[in-house]
Amino acid sequence: MFLSSFEGILDSKNRISIPSTFRNTISLSKERVYLFKSLKYSCLEIHLASKINSLIKSFDEKDFFSKKNDHFKTAILSDLEEVFIDKDGRIILREMHQTFSKISKDIIFIGKGNHFEIWQKNLGENHKISSRKKLK
Repeated sequence: MFLSSFEGILDSKNRISIPSTFRNTISLSKERVYLFKSLKYSCLEIHLASKINSLIKSFDEKDFFSKKNDHFKTAILSDLEEVFIDKDGRIILREMHQTFSKISKDIIFIGKGNHFEIWQKNLGENHKISSRKKLK
């Protein structure tokens, strides 16, 4: 599981280092890793292949002719990108992902159990605070 929050930076070569506990979870899963633009927030989400496969299966089980189902598939799958973690535990963030998430340098990784999010640090910190307030 992806738990806790970790800070990081986007380096001058557009690379970010995945926190070691998240890398260990990915390594143990032996699954491919996918990145996409969140449908809820201005952040990026990292999912394992098993989650993506279950999403695709759920799309296929729904009404094939449903426009809503088609929009959902388009919104998620058209922006889905397999990412590769280099030997130093880093991935490259393309410019379109940086623009979408407003990531410029300081970042925060937020664990969400079966996936994790990558935020511009100040936006992610504000999201964490806002989420706690909404629970009270």
